[in-house]
This record gives sequence, C-alpha cells and structure tokens, in this order.
Amino acid sequence: MTAITSLEIGEKIDALDRLVGELGAEFDKTASEAVAGVDGAGKKAADLNQRLDRLGVDRLILSRALDRAKAKEAAAREAQAEDERRKHFEAAKGHAARLLAAAARIDAAITEFAAALPELSASELSVRLSLSRAGHPLSGAVAGQMGLPLLAVDKLTRIADGRARLNGPSKSIAETAAFAWSFLLNDDERGAA
Repeated sequence: MTAITSLEIGEKIDALDRLVGELGAEFDKTASEAVAGVDGAGKKAADLNQRLDRLGVDRLILSRALDRAKAKEAAAREAQAEDERRKHFEAAKGHAARLLAAAARIDAAITEFAAALPELSASELSVRLSLSRAGHPLSGAVAGQMGLPLLAVDKLTRIADGRARLNGPSKSIAETAAFAWSFLLNDDERGAA
C-alpha cells in the first residue's frame, strides 16, 4: 500500500469540508421546510443529519491521518537532513586530513626557508662588502642587490594573501639574484670556460 502524503490528505479534508458546508446549508434549508410542514422534509433532514455525523467521523479520521502523515514526513525530512549533515561532516574530516598534510609540508618548507634566510643575508652582505673592498661601487638601484631576504618574505606574503595571483607570475628569488649579480656570475662563467 502506497503511503498517502499530508498534501493529499489535506486536499481530501478540504473537499470534505466543502461537502459538509454544502450539506449543512441543505440541512438548514430542509430543517426549515420540516418546521414549515413540507412533506418528507423531516426524513430528508434526518438523513442529512445522519450523513453529516458520518462525515464528522470521516473528518476526525482524516485529521488524525494528517497528523500522522505530517509526523512521518517530518521524520523523513529530519533523517534526510541528518544524512546530509553526516555526509558533510565526513567530507570535512577528509578536508581536515588533507589540511594537516599540507600544513606539515608548509612546516617543512618554513624550516628550510628559515634555515636558508641567514645564509642568503650573510651571502648578500659578503658580496657587498667584498665589492666595496674591491673598490667596485654599487648604484643600489638594481633590484636584488640588497634585501633579498625581505623580497623572499614579501613573495610568500603575496602568495598567502592572494596578491600574487593579481600581479601574474613574478621572477623567482634565484632569478632576481642572478639578474642583480649577473656581472659577477657571468665573469665566473667566462673564466671557467
């Protein structure tokens, strides 16, 4: 047996209420005729009254069925909602596991980054001091000849806050350093050849 929905029961109740309204009006008219002494009006009024009583019982049955159907439908909706919540919770657990793995990779990269920064700073300072002692002036206008560690941190900040996407691809720190110190690196390459 197919379960009937609360909407269908509600429609049956509405139709029953309309019928009761029509029969009630007919009963009132017939009862007035019976009081006036119209032949057969009393029996017709009694039949209408009996039918209205049966329809009242039918209405009670339908009302209870409506309450049960609404409760069953609400329980089904809640079960479906609970199933959806469970699926989303399980998805969140998977996302959390991936997040933890990414965080571990970031921690390893930060450790490597933090270890490389002092070397980058010291090397940059050493290049500048050696050039100064060699009497080779630096204009300071070439990007990457000073402040590579800050440039590296700024690059990470731009990646983290999304600004890197807006500006398009930028030079890597190694490319910036290679450009800034190309006059030294190119001399080494020529000397090695």
